[in-house]
Amino acid sequence: MQINRVIVPKKIAEKIERKHGVSEREAKEIFFNSEDPLLIRRSLKVKGRYLAYGRTYAGRYIVAACVPQQGNIKVISARNMNRNEKRAYERRGK
Repeated sequence: MQINRVIVPKKIAEKIERKHGVSEREAKEIFFNSEDPLLIRRSLKVKGRYLAYGRTYAGRYIVAACVPQQGNIKVISARNMNRNEKRAYERRGK
């Protein structure tokens, strides 16, 4: 999936900061951190939605719910990965 730009609407950025403690910068960082490649999976619950698993430059494990839009990615939520998600992310590619 080619990503040109990551969009986090202002209201979404405020919500994920308040509710999950994830900044807009962190939600965007996971898409561009070349040291820890992004893992993207289709959502099993909502058609057209994807879950992006990645790490920030500071090493924080984040999962973002997102929707592709003409080469861009619109983030609709972001939070810390839980233990199982982190384990699966670490095992990717092995």
